[in-house]
Amino acid sequence: MKIETRNKAQRLEYFKSLYENARRAYSDSLNAFKRCMEQYRGSDEIDGSTEPAATVRNVTYEIIESQVSSAIPRPKCDAPTYSEKKERLAMTVERLCRAQRDKLPFAKLNDLDERYTYIYGGSVWFVEWNNTRESAGEVGAVDVHLISAEDFIPEPYVYDVKDMEYCFLRFRTTRGALMRKYRLDAEQASLAECECEDEAFDYADTVSLIIAFYKDDSGEVGQFIFSGDIALADNEGYYRRKIALCAACGEREDRCRCEHPKLKLDIQQSEEVSGRNPMQRPISVDYYTPKDFPIVIRKNTSGEKCLLGQSDCDYIRPQQQAINKIESRILKKLLRAGVTPVVPEDASVSVNNSVFGQVIRMKPGESMSQYGKVDTTPDVSQDIAEAERLYDHTKRVLGISDAFQGTSFEAGESGYARQLRIAQSSGRLESKRKMKSVAYAELDRLIFLHYLAFSDGERKISYKDSFGRVHREVFNRYDFLEYDVASGSFCYDDDFLFSTDDDGADEYQRESTWQRNLNNLTSGTLGDPNSSETLLRYWQCQEAAHYPGARENVEYFLEKIRKEISSVQEPIEGASQEPTEILRGIRGGKEDTE
Repeated sequence: MKIETRNKAQRLEYFKSLYENARRAYSDSLNAFKRCMEQYRGSDEIDGSTEPAATVRNVTYEIIESQVSSAIPRPKCDAPTYSEKKERLAMTVERLCRAQRDKLPFAKLNDLDERYTYIYGGSVWFVEWNNTRESAGEVGAVDVHLISAEDFIPEPYVYDVKDMEYCFLRFRTTRGALMRKYRLDAEQASLAECECEDEAFDYADTVSLIIAFYKDDSGEVGQFIFSGDIALADNEGYYRRKIALCAACGEREDRCRCEHPKLKLDIQQSEEVSGRNPMQRPISVDYYTPKDFPIVIRKNTSGEKCLLGQSDCDYIRPQQQAINKIESRILKKLLRAGVTPVVPEDASVSVNNSVFGQVIRMKPGESMSQYGKVDTTPDVSQDIAEAERLYDHTKRVLGISDAFQGTSFEAGESGYARQLRIAQSSGRLESKRKMKSVAYAELDRLIFLHYLAFSDGERKISYKDSFGRVHREVFNRYDFLEYDVASGSFCYDDDFLFSTDDDGADEYQRESTWQRNLNNLTSGTLGDPNSSETLLRYWQCQEAAHYPGARENVEYFLEKIRKEISSVQEPIEGASQEPTEILRGIRGGKEDTE
């Protein structure tokens, strides 16, 4: 994308114009997103009618919520070609991504992501490096944000983020936060604006922050941030390493003592890297710079010429509308229904439909046969049957069955058989799970690239081995340096295959995994079922599959094996040394290896 203007004010007008044009082109999709969210929340709107539904049976909410999964795919990284070093680095990258899953609030993000995906047809993830985060001497870390589809404005008529020349993210913040982060005064902050969506709401302290990502002529990613009529940041090389210097004194930002510092960004092109061998001289290596936008889109189900995926709300909207109409008709019928008393013309009492509201006292000589009633209670059985038929249609459209929702199970059915029925009924939803795995694999790739570009020093990583021991490892980006014979220089190796390991991650498969582990124990696959070592291995497998209370059993058998070993004075010739190997370095199930 070629940007002719270089002046800051001109660049602001250029990106504002680009944003408004993209937003207008995306207006139909934005309106569809709003309609889908209102439908999920139980809107009483009837398409083509100004009269709202009298009541709403929110089957959209029920069906979407039944699909929400708390399972988070586990990172998996492989080397495209085999070498001992490449395989070792791939395992380090995989452990790095797993460590980030533990540190970041992925459980919370996943919960919202599941709903966004089914409602809008997709969700948007944004990965950035936060240099203000510090922990145990490590400066900087990755932040991952989940963004509503309504706050992502793409380049018009381009349906893949990797093919885009530019795109926009929209955030809500306050003027105070804007002033603190970008060092603005009150007059400058007053130029920031908020895109009002509700005229009744007071937006005095709320502003919209627009982040533009673009690619220049060389394909390098740039960033421009603005709000209203004020430009907040202009990073032509978004991924380039930069250091803030004061234009007045020339010192770094953290060393500047000026009362009113004038900061500018100085781009660092390369770094001096010391060799592993002390006799080797330092080498100059360019900093690693990723080439992709830091944005990942998770699709629901793919569609033709569709940036996101296909929304579940759109596909079941006709059935939701029809159900609302029928339920409204049922309610109106029942509200008009009642029992109307029939009394003689000269009766001395007035009666109504209230229960026990009147007492009729008969005159002398009158007969009860002169009194009666007219029952106007309607028959709504056909309406109810039609509503249920439409509800079944709704579930079939999305491949949702009673077994998947946890209903209509047979009496006396075992838990294992129940889990198998759920797994079979969810077969049609497999493509949605695959799209989730694809998105998470791309997230892991971006996390790795950010650490390759920005992390300095060694990053500590902890992981468990197959014996349950906790090991300590480090991620060092210099380990990824490779010598390029063609260019005669060093470069960073970022060629790895990212995917996800779904084994045991899906909660619908956990009970069957537990059962398979038990079968392996009883059949002797893990060893002698009466052996403490075998039982320890079994409970370690159950712990990996998140079996309740498995960790306590692992601790119990570790302690039991330790006592068994300590009670033996001399090792028996030919006996298995596995218990010693299991317990080597373990104290409380943990090992600290340097």
